[in-house]
Amino acid sequence: MNKRYAYILIIFYLFSGPGPILFFLNKFTVSFLPIVTLGVILFILKNEILLIDFNQVIRNIKNYSLAFNGLKYCIFSHALSTLIFGFSEIVTDDLINSYLIVSVNTVIIAPILEETVYRKIIFGFLNKRYNFWIGSIASSFIYSIGHLSMDRFLAYFLVGMILCFVYKKAGNLFPAMLAHASLNYISILVRTLNG
Repeated sequence: MNKRYAYILIIFYLFSGPGPILFFLNKFTVSFLPIVTLGVILFILKNEILLIDFNQVIRNIKNYSLAFNGLKYCIFSHALSTLIFGFSEIVTDDLINSYLIVSVNTVIIAPILEETVYRKIIFGFLNKRYNFWIGSIASSFIYSIGHLSMDRFLAYFLVGMILCFVYKKAGNLFPAMLAHASLNYISILVRTLNG
């Protein structure tokens, strides 16, 4: 793994991943750390980002099809987990009730950060070094643990596996980010409508 990716992992886990929730959660860390972390990580990846042909990525219909199918199977994964283990609260539920900005972070910032870390860096490294199955299982396991919810572990694990497949099939992060953002939005929407 190259040094830039190692820095990204450290920055993510300390300032945006489970770090703030475990060590120093308050209105300032919730409001500013995710966006600052995103800015720093995008700066570290700026040379890779400049090589992306965004017109090609956005115009490619296959990306939307992969995102839609990924979202569909992610929803099935959450439904399956709920059927097996029952309905349980998600860690972000309390955070959203306490800090309104968490909704924005959950739908916009988290999908970009998490897909970059869990799919591009962790899965990408393990997939290249070993194979798809080892890469997707290991990165999905880490992704599940990072959500700090043993009740929803299976759902997060399956979602991680699906998003690894979407990323690998697409060859870019856009459909995985789109599916992830849509899933998070639907989750917040359902919880809002249920009161």
